[in-house]
Amino acid sequence: MSKPVMTRAAATLSAGLGTGLRSRAPRSREWLVIVPIVAVCALLPLIIRGRYEVGVMTLILIYAIAAYGLDLVLGHLGLVSVAHAALLTVGAYTLVILTTKYGVGYWWAAIAGVVVSTLAGLLLAGLTMRSRGHYFSVSSLAFAAVTVVVITQWTSLTNGASGIYGIPTPPGFDSTTALFYLSLIVLTVVLVAMFLLSRSTLGRNLRAIHADEVLAASLGINVVATKLMAFTVSAAIVGLAGPLFASWVSYITPSSAGIMEGFNLLVYVIIGGSATLAGPLVGVALVVGVTEAFRFTELYQTLIFSGIVFLVLLFFRGGVVGSVARVWSRVTARRRPPEADVVPAAEAETDAALLALPHLSPDDRGDPAQPGKVLFEARALTKKFGGVTAVSDVSLVAREGEIIGVIGPNGAGKSTLFGLISGVVGGWSGTATFAGQELNRLAVHERARLGIGRTFQTNRLLADETVLQNLITAGYLHRPTRKSRSADADDGFVDTILDLTGLRAKAGEVVSGLSIEEQKLVGVGMALAVRPRMLLLDEPFAGLRESETPRLMRLLEWLRDQGMVILLVEHKMRVLMSLCSHVYVLDSGQLIAEGSPDQIVNDPRVISAYLGTKNA
Repeated sequence: MSKPVMTRAAATLSAGLGTGLRSRAPRSREWLVIVPIVAVCALLPLIIRGRYEVGVMTLILIYAIAAYGLDLVLGHLGLVSVAHAALLTVGAYTLVILTTKYGVGYWWAAIAGVVVSTLAGLLLAGLTMRSRGHYFSVSSLAFAAVTVVVITQWTSLTNGASGIYGIPTPPGFDSTTALFYLSLIVLTVVLVAMFLLSRSTLGRNLRAIHADEVLAASLGINVVATKLMAFTVSAAIVGLAGPLFASWVSYITPSSAGIMEGFNLLVYVIIGGSATLAGPLVGVALVVGVTEAFRFTELYQTLIFSGIVFLVLLFFRGGVVGSVARVWSRVTARRRPPEADVVPAAEAETDAALLALPHLSPDDRGDPAQPGKVLFEARALTKKFGGVTAVSDVSLVAREGEIIGVIGPNGAGKSTLFGLISGVVGGWSGTATFAGQELNRLAVHERARLGIGRTFQTNRLLADETVLQNLITAGYLHRPTRKSRSADADDGFVDTILDLTGLRAKAGEVVSGLSIEEQKLVGVGMALAVRPRMLLLDEPFAGLRESETPRLMRLLEWLRDQGMVILLVEHKMRVLMSLCSHVYVLDSGQLIAEGSPDQIVNDPRVISAYLGTKNA
C-alpha cells in the first residue's frame, strides 16, 4: 500500500473515530415530504365539503395505509404479494365480529384486529419465506383464496357470503369528516414509521436482500429472519387499515379478501412508485380518483383506467414518484461540484502501530514476518452435485498472517471450495473449524459474523447505491459496539477502508457507474467492512489494469501483516506466486499438490494439469 494512502488511514484512526463518515454522508431530507403530504390532506375537507367526496378521500387514505404495508414487502424486499388485501380483511372482520357479536369495545376490537392481521401475516411468512420469486407470489395467491373460502364457509362466525351489516364507527369519530381525520392520523404515523424504518438496520438489511440474497448473507445478514420480520411488520401496518376500512364500508363481505383486491393494492404501489415515501399514496389517489371520476360509465372507466396504467408503466418505469425522484437526483447530481481527492500527495512515513486494524492483533503473533497460530482448518471436504463430485477429500490449513493460494484450471472446484468455507454451498461432508468453532452447522451469516469475509468471482454489489452506502451496509452489523440503533453509526472504519482501497474520491458515486476495476475494489472494501479475520478472495485481480494491480497487491500484503488470513484464488500466476507463502492446487475437485510457490511451479503434476510449461 502506498505511503500517502497509509498516512491518511492512520490519521483517520488516530484523529477521533466516527467523525469522517458523518461529515460526508448527507442527511436524508426525505422526511420533509411528510409535512406537505399531511398539510395538504388536512386542508382538503375544508376545501371539498361534499360528504361523498370526503368519503372517497377517506377511502384513499385507508387504502394508502394498506399500500404502505405492501410496499414494505414489494418495494423494500422485492416480493410480490397478493395476500395483503386478505390481511386487511382479516383485521376488518376481527373488529366487526368482536363489536357486533360479542359486544367488545371499539378500540379494544381495533387493537385485536391489528394483532390478528399481524399473526396471519406471521403465519404466511413462516410458511413461505424460504421461497422466492413467483413461488412466493403463488403462495400469497393461495393464502388469499383460502382466506375467502374460510370466511365464506365459517357462517356461524362470519355470516358467510351474506356479510355483516351495522358496523360501528369509532367513538368520537362518527362523522365522515372525523373518520377522514382519524385515517389521516394513522397514515401520518405510518409515514413516519416508514421513514424511520428505511433509515434503520432493518431497512438496510432489506435493501441488501433485495439486491442480492447471497451477498446479504455473506455480509452477516440473517436473510430468513429479516424477511420474516419485514413481512410481520408489513402485516401489522395493513392491520391498521382493517378496522378503518370496516368502519368506512359499514357492510363487509368475503369478497374484500379476494385476489382482485390484492392485485389492486399492487397496482396502487406500482403506479405511485415502490420504495418511495410518497409513492403508495400518490398511486392510490391517482387510481381511485380516476375510477371515481368516471364511475358513471363502467366501459369508459375501465378503458381510461387501463390507459393510465399502460402509460405509467411505459413512461414512468419507477412509478410516478419514483421516476420524478430519479430525474431530480440526476439534476442535483449535475449541479453538485465534484469531490476533490483528499488523499495526501506527499510521501510521509507513518507509525505502523497507528495502522493496526482494530479487530486484529498482529502483536500476538510475535514476529510479524512469521505466520501465527492456526485459524482455519479443513479436513476431507467433499461436495457432490448429483453424480458430479465438485470437491473431493480436500484438506487445508491457514494460519494468521498468511496468504494462501488456491489454483487450478477452470472447473477445478476452487469457487465451490470457497462456497463450502463461507457457507454459500451446503450439503457437504468433512470437517471445518474456524477460530476453534465447527463450521458444519453454521449458516452463511453466522460465519460472516464469526469473522469470515469474502468476495465473489463475479462482482456482487449493491449496484444502485453509492460506494459509501455499500461500505456502510456491509459494515454496520460488525461495529465493535452496536448500542446505537442508527444504521449510520460508525467508528471510522469505513473511512479507513476508503483510504486503503483508494476509493475516497469515488465515495459518493453510484457503484453501477464505476469501472470494473473500481467495482473490484468496492467488493474488496465490502469484504473488509465485515471486519474479517479470514478473507476469501475469488479472482480479485481479474479485469484489473496493470496500473491497479500493484495497489491491490500492497493492500493484501498489508492486511497479511496485520495478522489476517487470506485465501486467494487467482489465475494471474506471477501475482499469486509473489503474494502467497503456501499454495494448494486443485484439479477436477481433487487436491493434487501443495507447497511453497517454488515447489508448485516445479511440480510435474501441476505443470501438466495447469501451468502448461515450467516457465508459466
